[in-house]
Amino acid sequence: MELRQLQCFVAVAEELHFRKAGERLGLSQPALSERISSLEHELGFPLFFRTTRQVSLTQAGSEFLKDAQRILADIDKSVSHVRHVADSGLKALRVSGVDEALSLLFPPALIAFRKHHPNVHIELLEISSSDYHTQELINHRTDIAFVRNPPDDEFLSSEYLSSQSAVVVVPDGNPLSEKDAVSVEDIKDFPLIGFPKRSRPILHEMLWSSFRKRGLQPDIVCEVIDKSTMLQLVAHGIGIALIPAWVQTLSPKGLKFVPYRESVQRIDLYISYRTKGNAREVQAFIDAVKQASEQISRF
Repeated sequence: MELRQLQCFVAVAEELHFRKAGERLGLSQPALSERISSLEHELGFPLFFRTTRQVSLTQAGSEFLKDAQRILADIDKSVSHVRHVADSGLKALRVSGVDEALSLLFPPALIAFRKHHPNVHIELLEISSSDYHTQELINHRTDIAFVRNPPDDEFLSSEYLSSQSAVVVVPDGNPLSEKDAVSVEDIKDFPLIGFPKRSRPILHEMLWSSFRKRGLQPDIVCEVIDKSTMLQLVAHGIGIALIPAWVQTLSPKGLKFVPYRESVQRIDLYISYRTKGNAREVQAFIDAVKQASEQISRF
């Protein structure tokens, strides 16, 4: 069923005259009759009684008219709303991304953005998986996403923001805390707190691959998703951990962060957005993010 068919039906039902309905729609009477007949065939029942002198609705047609009018009114209302948004700008901006961006970049970017767009409400989606954020962007459930890898999608664009190395976090007093850097050989006999592969694939693979290269297996005592939880576990002596360098900004007292020699891969951060159809507020927020990224010290 097509929208145009509903428009034709409503016009004939309201005019109860094919010629007048055709003039209202800019259609010839034969073309209008054909569309009504096609709609009736698709529905499986007649909508009108037709004689050479009169057109009237069947009982089914009368009931269908109520729904058809409501549907067309809802569409008109929706189109009017979208046009208003296009003219007046976004009322809500949906942002999602990995925790580094939400902890370090989002606050200063939001402060700068709100100076010029105080009436735009910000909706924040906090999920650890970059793949999830990319999918939400594709599905139009978010407007801007901070991700680790730029999505390979022709409808999305990405801009590089920053990169960082990985470090090993240990408690004060641990023998590793005085080293300038540590290797697999240095940490292989210590219990480790790891990240699950499904939620932190880059860090998970970074740790495991460095051990595999030496023919070793890490002694993982537990896996956690949240980095603040991991820091607390390290502080309580449960184990040591491999983390991105930015997590130092969340650190409680009593922890040391030592560069990891095996970390040849850096951990990148990108901002992604839909290539077309963005409101001006989206670009304004992207600009605020890039400015904040340039001002934050790198790890």
